[in-house]
Amino acid sequence: MKEYIALAIFAIVYVLIVGRLRFKIPVWVAMSAGAVLMILFQIIDIQSAVQSVSIDVIVFLFAMFSIVSALDKSGLLKLVAIKMMSKAKTPDLLLMVIVVGMGLLSAFLVNDTIALMGIPLVIYISKHVGARPMVFLLALAFGITVGSTMTPVGNPQNLLIALQSGIPLPFTSFLKFLAVPTVVNLFLTWYILKIYFKKDLLQMSHNYKDNTMTLSAKIENPRLAKMSLAVLVATIVGFFVSEILRFLHVFDINISIVALIGAAVLYTASGKRFDILKSVNYTVLVFFVAMFVVTSALWSSGAISIFMKHLPIPNPQDLMQSSAIISAYSITLGQVLSNVPFVTLYNHVMAANGFTGAYVSQWMMLAASSTISGNLTILGAASSIIIIQSAESKGVKAFTFIEFFKIGILITLVNFVVYYGFIVFLGKLF
Repeated sequence: MKEYIALAIFAIVYVLIVGRLRFKIPVWVAMSAGAVLMILFQIIDIQSAVQSVSIDVIVFLFAMFSIVSALDKSGLLKLVAIKMMSKAKTPDLLLMVIVVGMGLLSAFLVNDTIALMGIPLVIYISKHVGARPMVFLLALAFGITVGSTMTPVGNPQNLLIALQSGIPLPFTSFLKFLAVPTVVNLFLTWYILKIYFKKDLLQMSHNYKDNTMTLSAKIENPRLAKMSLAVLVATIVGFFVSEILRFLHVFDINISIVALIGAAVLYTASGKRFDILKSVNYTVLVFFVAMFVVTSALWSSGAISIFMKHLPIPNPQDLMQSSAIISAYSITLGQVLSNVPFVTLYNHVMAANGFTGAYVSQWMMLAASSTISGNLTILGAASSIIIIQSAESKGVKAFTFIEFFKIGILITLVNFVVYYGFIVFLGKLF
């Protein structure tokens, strides 16, 4: 009986999330309501609910949000983005900068953050060159989704995999398996968009003149800019150092603690610590806490096994078969659950079917496919919803479900082929 009540509660949460644009209910509120209902109906007890929350994930997100908030407050993030765009001398190159440039930034600064930062810039540029905002907003959405695949810190679902899979060297493994195909996919995504929007880019070229961009930015707080940049670089270096120390069996420290040390240094040395603290996106943290409770309740109630027993099971010993099944589930169910809740649930399924940290290739396939599922429809990734809501709050029509899907289905297919081929090849090689 519990499993059906759990499914009913999740159905309510799903309807609220999918209809968030209509109901005007924030995602974190919908997920929190689901967590409360799971506890009230005794699907999960309070002690189990507390234990289900991954403190590592919450600590990491808080730390990285703090560092990125400092970069943003100092004016450095905006300056970097504008400098990149000012180098584009043609509409084609401008499109490439948005897809590839913003994509690479999202690999290290979390895709949702780059979405929020890039929206006002993209809207301004669209008006400046006489383009439909949809063209560059779609480029931003696809670019940051693909780019965030590369590292464990590019998006929340990758972080969940890095911390919960048991992979011994997550940062190194992500770059080893996903860096090359991600760069390839960024350029392929740009090329597809370039062909798809050929008429728009041609029309832009009539209005496009070199060096006419009046975008400007300055470092608002030089001291904070230098400090936050130094902390960011040191934190990223710290990720690699921690993995080397772990590999040598000298010291075992995960990336959450490394990020927290970086944030602690920033708060201690910064004169803007309260401004940074206030700018952290706490609603995302609340969403994750609630999501852990909801997904844990779904799993422990047996609700997931109702469906999984009727579906193909990935075989850890068969790389091609397991990678294909994992990808199929990620890309399809990612549209129903959205990629972060899907990965939270599917991590349980992987572990239950014998996928330990030794099966790095399959975990990387889960990371890649669950992330690019966000390029199939606007329901697959929170960053796409953020772009739509933020653009419309500024009085700009972004893109519809159909507009996104028409080009997204091709981009997702191409992305999948590249990731699947590269990961399977590398997995068999090593």
